[in-house]
Amino acid sequence: MKKLLLSALLVAATFSANAQGTVSFANIGGGVNAPFTLDGAPIGAGSGAVAQLQLADGTNVGDSAAFLANGLFSGGVRTIDGVAGGSSATLQVAVLDGAGAVLGVSNQVTVTLGGAGTPPSTPAALSGLSAVAAVSGGGAAVDPIPEPSTIALAILGGAALLLRRRK
Repeated sequence: MKKLLLSALLVAATFSANAQGTVSFANIGGGVNAPFTLDGAPIGAGSGAVAQLQLADGTNVGDSAAFLANGLFSGGVRTIDGVAGGSSATLQVAVLDGAGAVLGVSNQVTVTLGGAGTPPSTPAALSGLSAVAAVSGGGAAVDPIPEPSTIALAILGGAALLLRRRK
C-alpha cells in the first residue's frame, strides 16, 4: 500500500512539473542588456536593493535576486507556476529596497516560456526588458505570498504524520 501511494505521489509530481514554464531571470545575456539604476547611479552589490520577478498583476515569482554590479542581476531560472512551457506569460521586474518597498518597476514583457517538450526547452530570456530608473523612498511594501508547492508539502507532511500516528 505504501509503495502504491508513493508511486502515485511521484507521478502527480511529474505531471505538475511538466505543466510549468521557465524563464531566465536576468537583465544581461540572451539578447537582454538592461542595467538598472537607483537615484541616477547603477545599482551595486552593497546597495541593499534587490530585483523581484513579477507577473503582470504584481504577483511575485520566486525569490528576489541581489544586484551584482553596474545595475546587473542574474537570478537563475524561475518556474512560472500554472503556466505551461511553450505558453506566453507577461512579466515585469520590480526593484525593492531592504524593507520590501517598491522603488521602481520595469516595462512589461511578454515571453514564450521554456520547459515544454521532451527534453525540456531552454528557459526564455526576458527579451524586450528596459532599464529601470528606480528612486529611493518608493511605494508600498510587498507582502510575500507562499508558493502553492510549499502549501502542498505542508499538507502532505501533516497527512503523513497522521497516518504514522495511527499505527
